[in-house]
Amino acid sequence: MEFTLLFLAIAVVMLAAWRGPRPLALGLFAAVMIACVATYLHHATDTLKLSF
Repeated sequence: MEFTLLFLAIAVVMLAAWRGPRPLALGLFAAVMIACVATYLHHATDTLKLSF
């Protein structure tokens, strides 16, 4: 679900970059990049339950 929200957020950023003012688009882009890094770190620190 969080990946869907990130994808939709990126779509909003693209619309803001196309139609809105530049500072708004840059601010939204920075916020989405922070959310992407936070999501990555959340999943990268999970331990894998592997059984061989």
